[in-house]
Amino acid sequence: MSELSNHPVFYLHTLNPLQSVLLTIVHQLPTILDMPLDIIPITVDPETLFRMEQSSQPLVVYDCKLQGAPCGTCVEGTTNAMSAHLRRHGITGPDSAITTCTWSGCYKNFKKGSMARHILTHLRVKVRCSVCGVVKCRHDLLRAHIKSSESCHLAIADNVPGPGGYVIAPMSWAAAHMHQV
Repeated sequence: MSELSNHPVFYLHTLNPLQSVLLTIVHQLPTILDMPLDIIPITVDPETLFRMEQSSQPLVVYDCKLQGAPCGTCVEGTTNAMSAHLRRHGITGPDSAITTCTWSGCYKNFKKGSMARHILTHLRVKVRCSVCGVVKCRHDLLRAHIKSSESCHLAIADNVPGPGGYVIAPMSWAAAHMHQV
């Protein structure tokens, strides 16, 4: 959880799949009972909420910054979550189709199949080798490292969140981990 400690932490109370209210708990959980809690309404992508509830683990979400059709939704910083979110913005069709990135005014052209991975570069999300700690900007580059390194061949990819994300955690996780912090 050390990578998450640089982000504000939120505990999620779902009002419905599209609208969520987050309770802000900044950095230190031990003081939660002694500090006032600010209620900040944000909208979290419904598939992200579902994944979080199914895994019972915290996730890092980021504000959607696609221009032209701002949705005001926070989405998880993974290629799968971003691909699903892009489809909700109408970015569909074959992976070979050319599309333009409008994340925060980027306007670079990419194949649709590469767009989600490209957006993760805007979020500065990275992956780390669980054995040697090397950090790469993309999963495919880390897979190549793991494949080529004898000592890392059993490694897994640990996500390294980018700045500007929000950590959301289901209440079940918060209750189970409150005494460990």
